[in-house]
Amino acid sequence: MLTGNNLETKEAGRLSFRAPVANDGPEIHALVERCKPLDVNSRYCYLILCEHFSSTCVVVEENNAVVAFITAYIPPERRDTLFVWQVAVDARLRGRGVAKKMLRHLLSRRNLKSIRHVEATVNPSNDASRSLFQGLANECKSTIHESLIFPADMFGENHEQENLIRVGPITSVSKTLIGR
Repeated sequence: MLTGNNLETKEAGRLSFRAPVANDGPEIHALVERCKPLDVNSRYCYLILCEHFSSTCVVVEENNAVVAFITAYIPPERRDTLFVWQVAVDARLRGRGVAKKMLRHLLSRRNLKSIRHVEATVNPSNDASRSLFQGLANECKSTIHESLIFPADMFGENHEQENLIRVGPITSVSKTLIGR
């Protein structure tokens, strides 16, 4: 069975932060189902993300259960950019800075030292994500830009437009600041 890369685990209180392995896919899928209104992708999608993109994703465990994660990747045409696809935090852990700690964990990884921008798509009503990325921009002393990327009509029924948020540039000094 494939298990992805085994990158270092970091403890922060009782939560541990690490790269995902394929076995985390079903738990990640279940967490997304509990984190409305996140779009639920197939279990296969989460298995592939854990297997092929473990070096750019992070899971948080508590008592051997996945309680938060970020899925992200480096777009092939923008090697200095980390695109954050999904961020999910179990409801009982929200408001405790877990998402911010996951972003810090990712950006402090040696394999991501060339990252200068962080991007994500966010719909207009997602204040939590907007706040997360604005906080990253503030910590990095960089700028944040937002523009329409996918209009609502591209999604079909009951889906807001998605705006592209771009934070950067993130310098080595910025990474030192967020690595605290």
